[in-house]
Amino acid sequence: MEDTTMLDEPKGLFGEVNFTIIPNGLSDDRLDQLQNDIAAANGTIIPFDASKGRIERLEEINYIISTTSDFPDYRRTLDLLRHVVKPAWVDQSLKGNKIKNPRPYSPDPQLFMSDVIICCGDLPSGDKEAILGGVLATGGQFSQQLSRTVTHLIALDLDDNRCQVAISKRLNLSIVLPHWFDDCLKVGRRISERPYILPNPEILNVELSAVPTAKTSQQIRDATTPDPINEPVPQTLSAQSEPPRAIKAFSGKKVKLGEDLNLNNRLRGIISGMIKNGGGEVTAKVQEADIYVCSYRDGDDYVKASQDGKDVGNLSWLYYLITHDVWTNPMRRLLHYPRPRNGIPGFESFKISISSYTGEARVYLENLVNATGAEFTKTFKQDNTHLVAAHKKSEKCDAAHEWAVNIVNHLWLEDCYAQCKLMPISDNRYTYFPSRTNLGEVLGQTEIHRDATESMFFSKPRKPAKVPVAPQAPSDSVAQTLPISRTASDSVARSTPAAERARRTKTTDADKTPLRQTDEKENNTPGSRGAKDRALSKLHNAADDIAAFEKEMKRKGGVTHGGKRRVEDEVEDRAKKAKGGRDSVSSKRSADELDQDDRTEEEEKGAPGRNKKAKKDKLEPIKYRMLISKDERWAGNMEKESKDKARLRELGLFITEDFKKVDILCAPHAVRTKKFVASMACGPALVGSSYLDYALKNNKLPPPEKHAMDVRDFEKEHGFKMSEAVERALQNKHRLFRDWTIFCAEKVPGGFETYKDIIEANGGKCSLWKGRTTNITASKRIVNVSAGEESQNQVEDEGDVLYLISDANSKEFANWAKFRGLAKKHDMIPRIVKTEWLLINAMAQYVHWKPEWELTEEIVKAAKS
Repeated sequence: MEDTTMLDEPKGLFGEVNFTIIPNGLSDDRLDQLQNDIAAANGTIIPFDASKGRIERLEEINYIISTTSDFPDYRRTLDLLRHVVKPAWVDQSLKGNKIKNPRPYSPDPQLFMSDVIICCGDLPSGDKEAILGGVLATGGQFSQQLSRTVTHLIALDLDDNRCQVAISKRLNLSIVLPHWFDDCLKVGRRISERPYILPNPEILNVELSAVPTAKTSQQIRDATTPDPINEPVPQTLSAQSEPPRAIKAFSGKKVKLGEDLNLNNRLRGIISGMIKNGGGEVTAKVQEADIYVCSYRDGDDYVKASQDGKDVGNLSWLYYLITHDVWTNPMRRLLHYPRPRNGIPGFESFKISISSYTGEARVYLENLVNATGAEFTKTFKQDNTHLVAAHKKSEKCDAAHEWAVNIVNHLWLEDCYAQCKLMPISDNRYTYFPSRTNLGEVLGQTEIHRDATESMFFSKPRKPAKVPVAPQAPSDSVAQTLPISRTASDSVARSTPAAERARRTKTTDADKTPLRQTDEKENNTPGSRGAKDRALSKLHNAADDIAAFEKEMKRKGGVTHGGKRRVEDEVEDRAKKAKGGRDSVSSKRSADELDQDDRTEEEEKGAPGRNKKAKKDKLEPIKYRMLISKDERWAGNMEKESKDKARLRELGLFITEDFKKVDILCAPHAVRTKKFVASMACGPALVGSSYLDYALKNNKLPPPEKHAMDVRDFEKEHGFKMSEAVERALQNKHRLFRDWTIFCAEKVPGGFETYKDIIEANGGKCSLWKGRTTNITASKRIVNVSAGEESQNQVEDEGDVLYLISDANSKEFANWAKFRGLAKKHDMIPRIVKTEWLLINAMAQYVHWKPEWELTEEIVKAAKS
């Protein structure tokens, strides 16, 4: 028999695979690159007709490449079990010469961990398994090996071997505590990593400072009100740097304007003209319309248009189409869809106020409250029933606790409106506020619940169909449970995508024609029986991962707070290991992992053993922990900062922000910043900026004494030597203010949190003083403790003096009077002082008093006069 094996032409990676590219959001260069890459791999591109805005030959397409799920045929694509992937899927498939699993590259907004590739450090095995199941269920990827494709490394501290390797290799990833992933699951959204980033995660300092203000969410752009006041302003060619690549919103479409819009003749004429200019037409018959625009979810036209699968939106949605000349799903944004005329059942008796939302976010929530049928109040009072907050660090939240008013996040309000029913606030997802996170950053990511809306407003008997020939609206609930089991943790179940999409788990790369599997539509799946069997097999492949995830979520403490040990114990154990010299050696295995960047999880099982490069990757043990203050060498240049810090770490110098663990304090001169003053309690060596200059230039660490900080002017001004202050700090051992309770006014210059950190760094307790004496106690201190060396630095402590750090402002007089009453109640002497008292005592590291530090009403009045 003739051997013809070598006579066949190579098919290429994408041979026999058909693609369509949605150009919306892609530049010309990027579009050309994708087309050329697919063609080079023998893929077939079925052109997308932007003038029509629809995919006509959808049944012939295997993959749709799009940056967003917001295109007209997206729901129909899911019904036909076709994959929608981001452009990065093409790049990664070609890079590894293997068709990648499409799920992590899905633009589905419900898969909120899409684009995330997680690797775990030295965590308990149970936590790793839980994170593995969770990240797969929410659209991300899990890598057993540390490689350059990893986006997030989860660890407990930077002493972890993999962290050291990531730092030494300068990998572009975020090193975060496991709390970040746990909080993402609890909220059901991908929140900012900033508060969780090592080495000094903000969440470990709960009272650090005010929660940062969130940037305006793009999800509520031009979607803050259902009744826009201004007329729409369409895009013009003069306002664009290049012709729009967007789908033409009205091209070939007929639009019916509902009577409940109450448009006057002038405005109706303007809108009709804009629709016609976009290639559309205005019709008076809903049967002829492709788009129906109305204000409320009622009336024969609304029901008919909805049941026929037409695009139904409100005037705000129509203005969005006119303004941006791009089609968007009216159910994607809550206030783009007609609202229920009588609101949400049960909301009519609610009085709702909001806290910590500003600008467009505040307007959006105010209109959303009104749309539910509740009463919105700008002023928060005792008769309010609910307070919607972005975080709990606000006066309104403090008052809500005192008045027993329900505090919820905006997810509760959005879910109630999306599902058109009152959701229970007993659900932890609605009352959870991640520390140091402003939930305003995830505002507007909830979509209208399709099934709930249909069943309540336009349901009709459905005849069974053998093949889905028309676009059907599948379930889009974020409240569906995970596949396999219905007993998964609520916090995860609510955060997963729709049941149809959640059940589409791992797929094998060998399938040339990828299919999507859903339990409900198994009998309607087009294709062969073999294709169905393969789809079921893929579902079963993920069963172990999901089952392990559900098991871990049931443990007390959730995904990352359960396990064999508490996180605090884990950190403590790792700290003990670090003292034993763990810093000195990097894991050879971890170093080898970096040479396997493009390997899949299956390929990594056969990873090669140790190699000789590992010897070069050993890190020096940490010799010094340095805190830097007022050195501006890296201002505005994060890349240089990252590189310089990595070089210094290789020399054994670790740059830290933790002012409680400092060996060297570096500054141009003695400064009165929080970091400088608080770190003095460590007794650090004081060096100038020239220390860093020398180390970076000569690639070695000089003796600290060779680059001593210039403190002569400071010593002359304040009458003590900094070298003696360092010695006293070593004697005090962070106990200068041991057993002290120091009060601090809320409006003090520099902020309450600043002085709180300084006092706590020196072993004291700082309490915020608002003039309220309820549940506040004060007690005298035992002076002249003979047992400790630090007592010699407290000889001037009078023991019965109660301190209040305040501002020289007459508005504080009332609080001062109440403070004196508190001191008298506890038989103590009140002393109201300037911030200077604390700063100089903390920097000098011994307790002493100067009359010029005291504040009285007479002193303030005299200064003003």
